[in-house]
Amino acid sequence: MHNLKEEVTCSVCIHLYEEPKQLPCLHIFCLECLNDLARTSARLGKIKCPLCQIEVAVPESGSMETLPDCFYLKNLLDILAIKECNTSKVTCGNCDQKSEDASYCFNCAKFWCKDCINAHNILRENKEHRVLALKDFQEEDFQNVLKRPAFCPKEFHENGVFKFYCRVCDVPACQTCVTLEHNGHDVGHLEIATRAVKDNLATQLDTTKKSCQTISSYIRELEEQTRITERRSQIVKNQVQQTVQTMISSLQQQERKLVTEVENQTKEALEKFAKDIAKFQDQLKQREKVITQVEGLLERSSGAELVRAKSSLNELFQELPPTPAVLFSSCEGRSLATVFLENQALLHSLQTSGIGRLDKTAVQVIHCTVEVINEAITGLETRLELLTRRLDEEQCYFTSFPADSITVKVASVQSGTLAGDMQIKDRSNGRYEVSCIPKEAGEHQITAVINGQEFNEFPTITVTKRSFKPVGCLTLRIINCTSLSLNLSHPWGLATNDSNEILLSDMGNNRIVVLNEKGECIRSFEQHVSYPTGLISDNTGRIFVSNRRNKKILLFNQNGEYVSTLNEPGSLSEPRGISLDSQGNIIVCDPGDECVKIFSANGNILRTIGRGWLSQPKGCLCYEGKIFVSDSQKHVIKVYNSKGKFLYEFGRYGTKDGDLNEPVCLAVDKAGHLLVCCAGSHTVQVFTLDGKFVTKFGEYGKGLGQFNQPTSALVLKSGCIVVCEFKNNRLQLFE
Repeated sequence: MHNLKEEVTCSVCIHLYEEPKQLPCLHIFCLECLNDLARTSARLGKIKCPLCQIEVAVPESGSMETLPDCFYLKNLLDILAIKECNTSKVTCGNCDQKSEDASYCFNCAKFWCKDCINAHNILRENKEHRVLALKDFQEEDFQNVLKRPAFCPKEFHENGVFKFYCRVCDVPACQTCVTLEHNGHDVGHLEIATRAVKDNLATQLDTTKKSCQTISSYIRELEEQTRITERRSQIVKNQVQQTVQTMISSLQQQERKLVTEVENQTKEALEKFAKDIAKFQDQLKQREKVITQVEGLLERSSGAELVRAKSSLNELFQELPPTPAVLFSSCEGRSLATVFLENQALLHSLQTSGIGRLDKTAVQVIHCTVEVINEAITGLETRLELLTRRLDEEQCYFTSFPADSITVKVASVQSGTLAGDMQIKDRSNGRYEVSCIPKEAGEHQITAVINGQEFNEFPTITVTKRSFKPVGCLTLRIINCTSLSLNLSHPWGLATNDSNEILLSDMGNNRIVVLNEKGECIRSFEQHVSYPTGLISDNTGRIFVSNRRNKKILLFNQNGEYVSTLNEPGSLSEPRGISLDSQGNIIVCDPGDECVKIFSANGNILRTIGRGWLSQPKGCLCYEGKIFVSDSQKHVIKVYNSKGKFLYEFGRYGTKDGDLNEPVCLAVDKAGHLLVCCAGSHTVQVFTLDGKFVTKFGEYGKGLGQFNQPTSALVLKSGCIVVCEFKNNRLQLFE
């Protein structure tokens, strides 16, 4: 009701419409409001629409009565009157008296009071009229009021319905209008004219809507280009700032180097001067002492005494060191002669060429293409090649300097999970080598952001499920010597470092072997090593090694040189698996003490885990804030939080999928799955981190893909897996 009242309220007088008239701009006002406006504000025979300020001509009569009536609003006014009949009286359309008990005639389109409706109904011509009391109105009756025909308002036309249209006068007409005013004119049915107008308007509406869609699309494109421009601007500004910071850092580094060199030269010169000053001061003191002694004798001694002491006095002078032949010029030559010579060429180059320049990139992201280089497999490195292209789809690249900003992401279509280990290598020719490791099987969408503009309409790539296919055994050849290979004896633990080197504990030979990714031996070390088992490398390259025999955790530098022993004597009983947490603390499995112990970096025991609940903890792994521990006697994997609180466990003894048999070391592959080496079943079991079985590979034997007591597994940067076999004395590689 509130909205209805607003719709039938004149915006000029703020009252309900009285004789609503429609301006050419389609805005509607009361007739009297428009007449007032014509009387008070007309200029040059025109008034302005109060809403849109469009000029409208005022008829010569000065009245706006000739403007079109708004029949729709008249119908709405009637509906409002009907809806408010319980609270407001209705004006009778015949006697103009207000009445509470009124009716409405749909044919006359009038309200009738109780007395007048009786007279209305008596007339024979009104017998077919539909009359309804206002209090009896239903929703469909309101719709009938809205759809009622338009009546001719002219006097003596007896409210004739507009059924005709005069093409000459361009107005609707009733039967009386046609007879009296449009005789001889081209007159047709109003419905036909209305249909033609609707068709014409529909065509124009359709055209306008399409143009709106075109303009809206263009606006969206401009807004997207605005965002791209802003992102590109930020990228370029970051590049400029990074270049400046790099130059500043380089200049500051050279500043520190030169200042240090000056300070060292100054220190060296000052030390020489200080040494010479001390030497000469000592000689000066000796001479001043002799002078004092001799002058004293001369003052107090007689001639006989002086003659007798002549020899002694001469000896005093002779014992003095010779006077150095020091010239001031030579002293000046020994002062600091260093000067600073500015690099004028660098300054000139910086002033003339600047730190760089701004240029235009020709790369059009919608024309860039992606090619898949190798088969995409879950948990293994997938390599793609992105080619940047111009508008004509030709390959393009900045030859003067790399200016295109490229980022790429590969995500599962089903879950949105991003592939990990994303690397982009610029090959400086418009080709970018992209490598990543998908974590899930299925369709994956490639999205590239080039110079701030995102594009994801590349063909999807299909990632297949991993089958853990054996590739072969690492040859263990000594590097640069193809004829010699290492012989392993009960190898136990594996680890890697930031250089992607393979660290192996060769327990039977009491040594640590370092291999490259090809399996070639780079070096080995064995100082203090005795029955090594677990080992781990931190982000600085330091290597921690568990020694089963001497019950120590040894620390070596990245070159394999012994640094120190971490733990105190008696703190470990039988150390095996070892790991590091995010704070750099060392986690050690101690099956001899039936628990896991966490040491600080300086060797203090921070806490123990699982005492009373673990029997033979052999392997441990800290991953995503959780500590995974294998118990080879209870055949389970127990999971704790970083504080050592038990969270959950999974696994049981058996031979079925997901069953465990003497689990030893643990690893997490690039798909985020937990690898469990089972020495008893000669398999590697694969689980999700919450313990759901995924797959397994391996069986007992000596052939390719077979195991004899696998004790540890290592995941390389490429996603390939190296498995260490305790009894087969070898390392196998799996894709």
